[in-house]
Amino acid sequence: MNRLLQSEISKLAQSRLLGAASLLMLALAAVTSLSAWSYRGSPGAAELEIVFSGYDAFFAALRDTPTLSLLALLSIAVVVCGDFENRTAQLKIAVGYRRAPIFLSKLAALAAADALLLLPYALGRAVIQGALLGFGRPVTPEVLAAMAGTFLTAVLAGIAINAVTLVLAFALRRTVLVVGTGFCLVLLGGNALASFGASIPWAGRILAATPLGLLRAMAAASYAPSAVARAFAISAAWTAGAALAACRIFAKAELK
Repeated sequence: MNRLLQSEISKLAQSRLLGAASLLMLALAAVTSLSAWSYRGSPGAAELEIVFSGYDAFFAALRDTPTLSLLALLSIAVVVCGDFENRTAQLKIAVGYRRAPIFLSKLAALAAADALLLLPYALGRAVIQGALLGFGRPVTPEVLAAMAGTFLTAVLAGIAINAVTLVLAFALRRTVLVVGTGFCLVLLGGNALASFGASIPWAGRILAATPLGLLRAMAAASYAPSAVARAFAISAAWTAGAALAACRIFAKAELK
């Protein structure tokens, strides 16, 4: 298992696609922060939900459901589909590795890839807006722990939103098919449901118990520890269910 994890970490470090995407997310953080800076003192800032302090900007980045969904989708494509298409997964099986450890190493690599893509955006906004407009809070161990806990929960929520995509990745094993299907299911269908939930209270309450509504639910609760813990538990349950289904598919798949 250790060798499999080391192999996955090495591939992530060498991935040009992930490196380019991380730089793109850092650039997005800079553009978003400069946009917020341009709205300082504007009466329309509150209506547009623009935040100014570095602390608030960090959490605002973590409630951006479309962006988090897209990053998790990209991570699934790179970590799972990429290995099937270049036959790395097949080679590991051929040299004697069991499928269960391979699958678990894939899940760990997926979470790491998603975190690496999200971190430049969230942390970039916190640092840039903190430098331009102030951080807004004393930097204490408690504040840093709250930020870290919410960040990890947001990463897991992004993967949980893509639960169906994760299963499809092990079933279809083709990047184009998985990304196309995942985009339609999550970014188009998911955002439509999220908009529906935002306009209808009872639908919003239902969505708040699913990964699609967890990021907004945490924000509505001002990221209280209980709300973050609830979101983590729900995301973990959805991810575990998808992982179980995907693992069963992988165990029975005839790989060529």
